[in-house]
Amino acid sequence: MFQRLCGTGLILAIVFSLTAFSSVAQERRTSLPHQAPVPDTTAPRTEEMVDVGGRKLHCRVYGERGPTVVLVSGFGAPQSYWDTVLPEIAAQTTVVTFDRAGVGKSEIGSLPTHGLQSAKDLRSLLGQLKVPTPYVLVGHSYGGNVVRLFASSYPDSVGGIILEDSQHEDALEEQRKILEGEDLDQFEQLAARFGTPDDPKTELDYINITKEQVRESKPLPEVPFVVLTAGDRNAGMPPMFSEAARKNLGELGLSLQKRLVALVPGGKQIVVEGVGHNMHVEKPDALINPLVQMIKEIRK
Repeated sequence: MFQRLCGTGLILAIVFSLTAFSSVAQERRTSLPHQAPVPDTTAPRTEEMVDVGGRKLHCRVYGERGPTVVLVSGFGAPQSYWDTVLPEIAAQTTVVTFDRAGVGKSEIGSLPTHGLQSAKDLRSLLGQLKVPTPYVLVGHSYGGNVVRLFASSYPDSVGGIILEDSQHEDALEEQRKILEGEDLDQFEQLAARFGTPDDPKTELDYINITKEQVRESKPLPEVPFVVLTAGDRNAGMPPMFSEAARKNLGELGLSLQKRLVALVPGGKQIVVEGVGHNMHVEKPDALINPLVQMIKEIRK
C-alpha cells in the first residue's frame, strides 16, 4: 500500500496507501546497483509459520552471523516489500522478514493488532527463531511505530535502530494547526474516516490506539540511531489540498522528522533527495549504505 506515501502524517499516509499498493510490484526493481559481486542470498535459509501465541506469523530468515537485522514493513505491506534490499543486506549478516498479524500470509488470530501487540508478537517470533542478538531494527513508515514500541519494551536486545520515513505521533495534531479554510475542511473529512470502531480487528482499526501507545512508551535505548527522511515531501500528496497547504505540510513533515532524530542522543538524520516515501524501493542504497555502516559499528 505504499507506492507514493508522502509521510507528512499518519492519517494522510493511510489515505495514500489505500490506493497505491497495487502498483508497487511494477515499481520494484529487479536488480540492485551492486548486486553482481554479491553471493546469491535471495533464497531464505528458513521460511516457516511460527506460533507466537494465539496466531501464526509467516517469516523468512536470510544470511548468517550477528547482529540480526529485522525489517519491519509499513502499514499493510507484506515482507516481500523488502526484496529490493535483501540480497545486499543478507550478504552482510542475518536478516529476518515477517508479515504482521493479518498481513500477507500471517494469521490475524483473536489478539489485537495494535502496535504494542505487534511488538510482543515480534519478540516471541525472534526468540523462537533463535537468531543472534543484538537486533538492528529497521521500520518503514507505520513499521517505525512497531520498532519504537519494541525497542522501548525490550531495550537490552536492541543494537541499532533505523526509521525510514516514519511518522511522528504528533503529526495529526500539528497538521491541524497549520491548515485553514477549505484545506482544513478537507483534512477533517479525511481524518473522520479513520476513527476507532467498536470492534477493532485490523491494523487500520487500531491506528489511533497505536499512536497513543507510541506517545506513552518509554524512552528508546541509546544505541546507533538513524532517521532516513525522503527529500520530496510532497510526492503523492492528495491533490485536494491547495499549493500553499502542500508546501506547508511538506515543511512540517521535515520538522517532525527532526523530532524523531531527537529521540536518541546522538541520533543522525539523512535526508535522501530525489525520492518519495518508499526510498528503499526507489533508491535501495539509501537504506543499504547506512545499515551496513551500522552493522560494522555494532561489530566493533
